[in-house]
Amino acid sequence: MSILLGAMCRELLRLRFAQNDIMELRNTVEEYSIHEASKTAGSRFFDDILHRISRMGQMMNSQARIIAVSSDDLVYPRHKSRYFGTVTRKKPRLVFSFYSPDGNEIAMPIASMSAYLKREFPEVEVLLEPVLILRDAERYTPVNFARGIAELDADLIAFSIMSPHWFPMEPYFAELKRLSPSLPILVGGYQAMLSQEQTIANPHIDYICVGDGEYAIGNIVRHLRGETGPADGMWEKLADGQIWRTEAHQNGDLAALPFPDYDIFSRDGSFAGVNSSIFGPKGKLVLPVMTGRGCPYRCTYCCNTPILEGWRSKKTFLRKYEPEAMVAELERLRDQYNVGYFEFWDELFLSNLKFVRAFFAIYKERIRLPFSINSRVEVMNEEFCRTAAEAGCHTIWFGIESGDEEYRARMLGRKMTNEQVINAADNCRKAGIFRLTFNIVGAPLETAANMRKTLELNRRIAPEFFFFFPYIPLRGTPLYKIAEEEGLLIKNKKNLHYLSAVNNRKFTLNMKERPELLSQSEYNEICQEMLAFQQRNNRLSYTEGNAMEDPATVRDKSFELVEDDAPAPVEVLAAKEKKSLFSEVRGFFSR
Repeated sequence: MSILLGAMCRELLRLRFAQNDIMELRNTVEEYSIHEASKTAGSRFFDDILHRISRMGQMMNSQARIIAVSSDDLVYPRHKSRYFGTVTRKKPRLVFSFYSPDGNEIAMPIASMSAYLKREFPEVEVLLEPVLILRDAERYTPVNFARGIAELDADLIAFSIMSPHWFPMEPYFAELKRLSPSLPILVGGYQAMLSQEQTIANPHIDYICVGDGEYAIGNIVRHLRGETGPADGMWEKLADGQIWRTEAHQNGDLAALPFPDYDIFSRDGSFAGVNSSIFGPKGKLVLPVMTGRGCPYRCTYCCNTPILEGWRSKKTFLRKYEPEAMVAELERLRDQYNVGYFEFWDELFLSNLKFVRAFFAIYKERIRLPFSINSRVEVMNEEFCRTAAEAGCHTIWFGIESGDEEYRARMLGRKMTNEQVINAADNCRKAGIFRLTFNIVGAPLETAANMRKTLELNRRIAPEFFFFFPYIPLRGTPLYKIAEEEGLLIKNKKNLHYLSAVNNRKFTLNMKERPELLSQSEYNEICQEMLAFQQRNNRLSYTEGNAMEDPATVRDKSFELVEDDAPAPVEVLAAKEKKSLFSEVRGFFSR
């Protein structure tokens, strides 16, 4: 029986059945092996198996399926699960949450998962309770937040967490478990995707979502109801401390998913009082949207890079909605919510130029609203900027990251020249498009001279909004590995949010000091110069005719609320005799 069962499971894997379905089949077989031990199962056994295979095949044809099996042992130990089958009410209650220290109250991953649940699991009650510390720091303390969640009597709370927000959120997890020990806590987002072991090791975390979350969140609903074995697309911490792992979901077909659900962020069907943007104009609804997912570039500091490297089918990594379908959805959003401005939050709006050309043409005719996009200087020629402006593009956000060409190319994986940066910025200006630049400071092996070149280049192009932030070491990225091997990481440093330093004018390196390259005093001095330039320069305006208004500003309270375990002077790392890791990174970008 076991040999036959193993062969059947392998064949189902070959035929691309999902692990949940295989587990259901296997459990059926095991039930027969117990109850029919003294009989000959005969045709009844195989008829039932064939019926189940047929039913699962029909399910595969009716909805997108995710293939993710990571264990040779397919027997899921249900008896070790704390939460398998614990939800018995007809209308399960699921609470989504995310951490917002900068005032933004929209989270696109949650919008997408909420839409999927409402379509496929309409009986599930979906609630949203974000941690909005900038709105009300007292209300959203860990204790008060946990009390509010306890009153909701939820069956699951699911957090979408960015890596810089991990340490500030740890007290919330602890307080939730103290007040609601029977409430399972799930963590997804880039933190769980890039730092799987760190995330699941937290004693208060029960599940982590290690990939795309739409189908996985549906799987955990079925898991909690006892309808399947493990929650495919998740890792689960079992009662004995062992971790049951399944592979990350990689959703390659956006057309199989519903468009994101914005109702979950509204209050009584309205966005009045909801802060939907940290850069956009005041007095009108700015709605973030995405035309697709994925970025083809391998910047060493970016979370996109390890995800791209681990993507099983590179052909499906760059995903876009069809232009006509996307514009139709924007029309619906504009009319339903009275949208006045769209912010496109794609990792790279220009990942598919064929899509962009078709999209701009339709958008220009049917939407007629200003918008902003993320772009790269390599494609921002005069023709593109003119076409974007004609479609209504108000602002282009683009990364400079460093003003030093050699450092930028070798350490950050950004190979454009300063001449390209200047030309792109000038092309935007000529077309009447505002420019917002992103710049990283304090990155591994950066020198004071590198930093000053960043400031000089931004002074040259004078963007309407100059934005700089301290480097954050993100696990899984090539630059994190460099920092780790160079001995630069500070393991217990928790105040890592990239916006914090601008608020309190305290600029501290997020890594150990290398005085021969960049001392703490030099770093602080140059950051103060950058802040002064930012205050003099920034003039991003949204009023008609580009008349001046209060400039866009960014706040973040996470620095004020989280302290390191043992505050101490900046650690100093002695100069190393060994060869620099420049050479190790160089070959990475030839792929």
